Amino acid sequence: RSDASARASAASAAAREEGAPAEAEGGEEGESSGDSGSEGSFSNDERADEDRACDWFSPSEDVSEQYIRNVELFHSLNGFDTLIARIALPPLLNLTAVQMLLRPLIRVKEVLKKAVLQAYVRRVEQALTAYVQALSDESLKAEDRKTIADLHKSLDALFDHARLPDGALLLDRLRLALALKCLRTPNLEKRLQGLSEVKDMIQLSLRKQEYLDSVERIERANAERERRPHRSGGTGVLLQMGHSSPELLVEWIEREGVVELIFGEALHEELVRRCVEVLGFLAQRGHMDSRLLGLVWRASLDKHETVKQAVYGALADLSAHLPLPLLDELYAYIQSIPFAEYTAHTLTLLRGFAVGGISSAHNPLKEERRWYGLAELWQLMADAAPVSAELRSAAASVLADLLAWPNCAPQRQPMLGQCIAQLSAGSSVVQTLRLLRAILSSFPCKPRKKTDSAAAVLEWLVQHHNLLQVFFNEFLTYHRAATGRLEALTAEGSAADAAAA
Repeated sequence: RSDASARASAASAAAREEGAPAEAEGGEEGESSGDSGSEGSFSNDERADEDRACDWFSPSEDVSEQYIRNVELFHSLNGFDTLIARIALPPLLNLTAVQMLLRPLIRVKEVLKKAVLQAYVRRVEQALTAYVQALSDESLKAEDRKTIADLHKSLDALFDHARLPDGALLLDRLRLALALKCLRTPNLEKRLQGLSEVKDMIQLSLRKQEYLDSVERIERANAERERRPHRSGGTGVLLQMGHSSPELLVEWIEREGVVELIFGEALHEELVRRCVEVLGFLAQRGHMDSRLLGLVWRASLDKHETVKQAVYGALADLSAHLPLPLLDELYAYIQSIPFAEYTAHTLTLLRGFAVGGISSAHNPLKEERRWYGLAELWQLMADAAPVSAELRSAAASVLADLLAWPNCAPQRQPMLGQCIAQLSAGSSVVQTLRLLRAILSSFPCKPRKKTDSAAAVLEWLVQHHNLLQVFFNEFLTYHRAATGRLEALTAEGSAADAAAA
């Protein structure tokens, strides 16, 4: 400050020396100006200082002139530039210190003119981008969630006040850069935090896009009502410049390999359980392809059961968003699992995929419709399936639940025919009878529109499939088998008693 005061005094003295001859030649005008100066007018230096300050600061009644002069002096000494430049200089500071460096600029943002503040904000964005890129994993590990959230709030306030046309987009890029840094660190907590940030950005982008679409619909309707031409995107273009659009986020996810970071070498079940929104987002935007689907599927191979469960859950949830070719591809992956390797988690995957695939909007209607999973469940419930009795029973229950679902109503009668054929062959009788009863229970007691009643279905089975004859034949078969087994047990018991005597 003493150096600045000395420079200001020297400049003032030089100005007085240069102005003295003019006053001497000025005659009466010089005296007049001298008189007005004695009444409290500004000197030439003060006017210059004020003019220079007006270029940088916005007049405000809420702050004193001395406050503005102090800020102007700090600016003239390159104080703000020095603070911003220190952010990215080694040794890197922690995020709390970074916030402290930004605080003076945030505190005086109201008195800075818009153009000046915008220039500073762009420098802040550049410095923070360099800072994030240089941040080490150990330094990032030491930062807690609250500190990062506080930094986001501070930047939100600063960027919002600057009113940059692309300010929100720059801020989104900063958030994504920090999220990517967290995803690439070996620390699980930070990776989960980075994934959460990406998911928040996706939700924000989708909500904004939904709002823009609604505005577009309203404008189109107004144009049609007023019989005037409608220019598509007239209002939305300016809004789209604000935040990252879904297209920009998709491009960023693909460019930075976010899916590869989750399902690559550093695979962890907690990340997999929380990444469904990212996979679904890519699928909804048409950017989920065979390569990524294969990457996700291979992440389940030769892994611990907890990892398999997490991957299977993600795939089951993803199936509702996949296009038809990828549904068929995922179905082929599931069919490649031998029945002998099935577990409860595999059955859960099959059920979730069946629900998502059958109800998918991409699944064609009528004759070309895919009935994913029904054939596999039918085979799993059979006595010949190389699975445990508990898994056979569970498969039969899942199949019964699916057939009771309105989406699978067209498959009820064909499945009833298969049940009758199975009973006639005397195979898997217990599971088949339970499934038969469950299917019949799914029909209403009274006929409805396009739906037969349970009584009508029973009558159809009796007339076309000889239900009663099949049932009583099976009853006789069961009676002979039970009698034969009882006689064998009785003979074994008698032999044991004779041996003991």
